[in-house]
Amino acid sequence: MIIMEFILPILIILVIAKITGELFAKLRQPPIIGEMLAGVVMGPSILNLISPNVQGIDVLAELGIFFLLFLAGMQINLTCFREYSRKAIFIAIMGNNFAIAAAIAVGSIFGLDLMNTFFIAIVFSLTALPVGVQILMDLGKIESEIGKIIITAAVIDDILCMFFFAIVVSIGEGNPGTLNSMTFILLIFKIVLFLSIIYIINKLLAMNGGSPVDHIKSLIRQLTKESQFFVLILFGIFLGFVGKALEITFIIGIFYAGTIIKKSTVGDGVFSNVQNVVSSITNSFFSPILFAYLGLLLDLSLIFDPAHPFSERNIQQGIFLLTAIIFAMVGKGFGAFAGGMLSNMSWKDSAAVGIGLNARGLMGLMISGIGLKYGLIDMSVYAMLVTMCIITTFITPFGLKRALS
Repeated sequence: MIIMEFILPILIILVIAKITGELFAKLRQPPIIGEMLAGVVMGPSILNLISPNVQGIDVLAELGIFFLLFLAGMQINLTCFREYSRKAIFIAIMGNNFAIAAAIAVGSIFGLDLMNTFFIAIVFSLTALPVGVQILMDLGKIESEIGKIIITAAVIDDILCMFFFAIVVSIGEGNPGTLNSMTFILLIFKIVLFLSIIYIINKLLAMNGGSPVDHIKSLIRQLTKESQFFVLILFGIFLGFVGKALEITFIIGIFYAGTIIKKSTVGDGVFSNVQNVVSSITNSFFSPILFAYLGLLLDLSLIFDPAHPFSERNIQQGIFLLTAIIFAMVGKGFGAFAGGMLSNMSWKDSAAVGIGLNARGLMGLMISGIGLKYGLIDMSVYAMLVTMCIITTFITPFGLKRALS
């Protein structure tokens, strides 16, 4: 009974998601797109073979979010900030401002409520850092000036967006209707306090020369690989609970815990060991289940009427989808391009920056899924965000290769 109700459906989801993910990897596209499309095909949108209510899949999806955010934090590298920060910060802020303006325009045009508009703004502002890194590596531009500017701006994008995401989720978990200036100021204070705690812990871990923290790090280095993994995951859970206690949510704490764990704070060996383990269990198990689950959640029958393809409802939804995607790409791309031009970059390099920062990828899909899972966005907005993330992730490699060739 347990096998039929739990293990077998999860196994089917995992196998099909991994196969489609590998096929997309062979096509030099992010595997997560294949994994999500597998869920869309298996779910209520097309074949209706597997329900998103399969027993236990939501728990595994939660663990997938946990490990993905932890891993995403570990992959953020702040070492190139100092050299390229002036241009990158300006580009990131311009890109974010134009993306947010585009989201507000979409919300206003289509009469969306504040929470849906907030979520659209967050996902419009994001940048798929892993996609950009992979493309730059393939082109041999990862160490070039333009490559480092793109990466630095993408890191700043994601940090800013996670900051705004913390605000929106905190509002959503409370009562948005009672939000006033004092509660908003208190919320900002809690977020700043949390980031200050992160900064202090990061500074303490970076200390050397016989400090108490240095002795703790030396002790961790003497542990087995399995115990090192356990200690750092426990550290991530601790910061997750700190974030939850400050009403910033558990998952935001997990992300910032990952940003603290670096070679400079825990040592090369410990960092490599833990990153390898987290990457392995995430990419081989939790990520395929999570993104297949996000695909299962998408029910296109609630948005489009397949029996009447040219009905007024379908036309309205199609216009919303197309308009939002165009606004997302133009807003982010033009904002980053304008930031590059105002930073005295050439028009060609500015265009490369605008294209390179336009992919939304994993983080966009995950944040969209979190919004739907917790009832903060509706199905039509979720479908639009998922489609936008997939399209921008598909076209960015081709555009960036052309701009940098």
